[in-house]
Amino acid sequence: MNVRRMTSGDADEVAALCEQLGELASPPQIAHRLGLIAERRDQAAFVAEDDERIVGWVHVYGHVPLAEEAFAEIGGLVVERRERGQGAGRLLVETAEAWARDAGYDELRVAPQTARESAHEFFEQLGYARTATTVQFARPL
Repeated sequence: MNVRRMTSGDADEVAALCEQLGELASPPQIAHRLGLIAERRDQAAFVAEDDERIVGWVHVYGHVPLAEEAFAEIGGLVVERRERGQGAGRLLVETAEAWARDAGYDELRVAPQTARESAHEFFEQLGYARTATTVQFARPL
């Protein structure tokens, strides 16, 4: 298993994995967003490969809130259903943690959807603790 930075050439496989998150994103949308991520020092995206086939990805980015300490957050993580339990998710999280440490963050957070109990169990097995229950609001601009 190999973990490396995501490139625009990965857009087709990454878009297919997005469907497993319940998100529909086309390869051109993924390539565009990856271009925006690549321009920023406070974000990174990585893929896990097995036999030159992408089996998962993680997106990590930094937050610098005014009223609390800065932290990094996993914005997305998915591993191909058939590959779960084989170590790709752990490697991707470890890569996100290393990126966050190298970027100067002291904490890495993740907020999986409440319905994704298997994701909650996965992060708890990795030593993550539940720290908050929140409600999120959004408004189109």
